[in-house]
Amino acid sequence: MSSENPKHGTPIAGDTTSETTSLSQEEGSVLDDLLAAPPRPAWPEGHVIATCTEERHPTLTGRIRVRCEDARGCVHESWVATLTGLSVRVSDRVLVLKLPHQLDAIAMGVIDGFGHRPQAPKLVAQLLEMKPDETLQVNAENGQPLLQITRTEQGPMLRLLQADTQVELPGKLRIAAGAIELCARAGGVRIDASDDVEIVGEAVHLN
Repeated sequence: MSSENPKHGTPIAGDTTSETTSLSQEEGSVLDDLLAAPPRPAWPEGHVIATCTEERHPTLTGRIRVRCEDARGCVHESWVATLTGLSVRVSDRVLVLKLPHQLDAIAMGVIDGFGHRPQAPKLVAQLLEMKPDETLQVNAENGQPLLQITRTEQGPMLRLLQADTQVELPGKLRIAAGAIELCARAGGVRIDASDDVEIVGEAVHLN
């Protein structure tokens, strides 16, 4: 800063030195901050093999955190998107693709997919709680009752509410339980098959 001599009108040197010193200190402070915390290098373009460090983003779905090291020894770590249906666990090696001019990298697949891993827990998409005196019932659009689920002392009971009901599917039907009982309260039991009928057991009792 400078001012004029009120008597001769000539400029007089003011606080130029202090201003320069202040600017130098500010520049030095910014430089020190950059040296202390240098910006992270951008995720490398192309295909890289990375390791999963976190399998779930705090807020976003379909994101995992991966870490890799390039040929120069620079470590890269970032949240990347995953393909739909891709199941990734911590410490899995994943193939990550970063396309040119794209902000986000994409995890394309799990390389160690054949390794033994615990099965991923199923997420509960919808939860309905019933009190002991309540029943879940499904009706047709015309109000006709179709299905009812009731809680009993022995466990849940599924009841089909129509007199005649048919269960049909194109593939194989397999029913597994500790023990199976078939009870016809009125009428007989009929088994039709287009091929052989096999009954396998320690002992087969007829009548």
